Amino acid sequence: MSAITSKLPAGLRQDETRRNRILTILLAVLLAICAVVAYLVVGQTTSSSSGTVRTATVSKGVVLSSVSATGTLQAPQEVTANFTTSGTLTSVAVQPGETVQAGQPLGTIDSTSAQQQASQAESGVETANAQLELTLTGETPAQRAQDALSVAQSRQSLANAKTGLTAAKRSIALDKLTSGSSLSQAKQQLRTDQGQLQVDLAKQNADAATYANSDAAATAVAADKAKLAADQAKQQSDQQSQLVWQQQQSSDQSSLSTAKASSDLAGIANYTNAVDYDQSQLNALARTLQSDGFAITADQNQLGADQSSQTTLTSDAATVKSDEQKIAQDHTSVTNATTSRKATQLKDAQSLQSAKQQLASARLGLRSTMAGIKVKQAPPTPAELAQARAGVVQAKIALANARLALADTTLRAPIGGVVATVNGTAGTQTSGGGTTSSSSSSSSSSSGGSGSSGGSSGFVTLTNVSGMQVVAGFSEIDAAKIRVGQAATVTVDALPSETFAAHVISVAETATTSSSVVTYPVTFVLDSSATGLKPGMTANVDVVVAELDNVLHVETAAVRGSGRNATVTVLRDGKQVSVPVVAGLQGDSSTAILSGLTNGETVVLPSVTIASSSSSGSGLGTSGATTTTSGGSTRFRGGGFGGFGGGLGP
Repeated sequence: MSAITSKLPAGLRQDETRRNRILTILLAVLLAICAVVAYLVVGQTTSSSSGTVRTATVSKGVVLSSVSATGTLQAPQEVTANFTTSGTLTSVAVQPGETVQAGQPLGTIDSTSAQQQASQAESGVETANAQLELTLTGETPAQRAQDALSVAQSRQSLANAKTGLTAAKRSIALDKLTSGSSLSQAKQQLRTDQGQLQVDLAKQNADAATYANSDAAATAVAADKAKLAADQAKQQSDQQSQLVWQQQQSSDQSSLSTAKASSDLAGIANYTNAVDYDQSQLNALARTLQSDGFAITADQNQLGADQSSQTTLTSDAATVKSDEQKIAQDHTSVTNATTSRKATQLKDAQSLQSAKQQLASARLGLRSTMAGIKVKQAPPTPAELAQARAGVVQAKIALANARLALADTTLRAPIGGVVATVNGTAGTQTSGGGTTSSSSSSSSSSSGGSGSSGGSSGFVTLTNVSGMQVVAGFSEIDAAKIRVGQAATVTVDALPSETFAAHVISVAETATTSSSVVTYPVTFVLDSSATGLKPGMTANVDVVVAELDNVLHVETAAVRGSGRNATVTVLRDGKQVSVPVVAGLQGDSSTAILSGLTNGETVVLPSVTIASSSSSGSGLGTSGATTTTSGGSTRFRGGGFGGFGGGLGP
């Protein structure tokens, strides 16, 4: 019994008790009816949707990643503006007592290093774009011109071989008309020529120890040349692979330097492993190239030996043939013409065979050249294309970070006010640390302001600032994404129908710990105000920390994995096909797809199972609980019925 009902007359108290009992019974009956209806609706929904495949369409648009937190409205007193990083002051643009507007320059620090990093990042973007263009085109114009020259040379060799065959046939026809020497000369030279023949035959037998004849030696020489060409081609391929891995290692080392500069622990570990893997590949290629060199040297030595044998055997055969021709001419002048004709026919047959071999070799060379060019000019594989596009995205991110660091070398007033103090002159060193803010309620606010007292040692202290501020605590992961000057939207529970624009003026360097939860206070200033805003009110802040425009994207639920290891299930001809993709920025509700999908494709979403019973204490909620996720923070809201049943509140 409450304190109010205890003071009522007994009759009224009894009536009140009876009404309460009746109301309790009615509510219990209503609760039971709602439970039955909910069970039937959920059961029908589950059974009707169990066989339906949830899908989404790949489209182009904007991918946003935001972070959210809840804070408290405060009335500001002063803002201490400071550079993000330390450096040497090159100019001081304000004096104590001067009134400044938001965005007005307060001073600058030496930007030489930041400018160099921005220039390097621009070169990195150009290099990544050039690599992507090379991947898309396959070859540079100079390489294509070289390919065309190779084809022209092969065709010229084919034309020369055809001409040589025609000349050989003409020579055969001419040789048929040639005759030999006389019988008397043959008799006089018979003994001499027979003796010389024996000497030459003995030498030929001795020289035939390795190969039976010059044809066998020629076959061995051709085989040696083919093996040498194959080993040289392998060496060139291994050298090209070595160049590719060297470029990959340079890219990974650059990414590692960027990760170290931004203290990205995950990036440092990732790219350290990548650099080590690149080095292992280069070490393996170095050993392979050494082996290639040994093989080529052995091929050249074998080729030289076989060519020497071929030359010797050819010379021996020619000498023996000459002796036989002389002996034949010596035997009879009558048969001189016939003998000469036979010798000539043998020589011409060899010439004809050689010409035919040259023609066949030229045709094979042309086909080989065309096939090699076709391989070099083949379109890139999806993996190569994805890797090149990912390199462009990474280079652009590095350029954006470098340009932001360059812009931070000029300190601008985060808010309008009066300059109270200026610490530092041109040529002196400033410690940096970022902008902070203090207010009358910062000392008692549970969210913890990132402010400092009036005795702050910042570069410029602004007083008489106007406009309400919001101090909100962000998690470690979210706070690392927030920078001074970023735009934000603020909603106040007391004014639910209004949304206020704001921007970040400070991010605390020191964390606040409450119930083992670590947060970093971030201070926002409202760009406009409203009559109902008062210090101490609860405010919800959303900050967009990353954005990609005009990119392909799908619902995040459809993507499994991340980066180059991501996959998406695509609906093609009524069948679900797993497709590898390269995933980019993961936004609040969708993820950017850098490669692997095309605009308009249908992707399959994971199935959703609706529970058939609600959790205890959910109450008679007239508005269902909803979950809103933005970046790394989540707000859960729900409602109850008239305070009965313990509905889920904010």
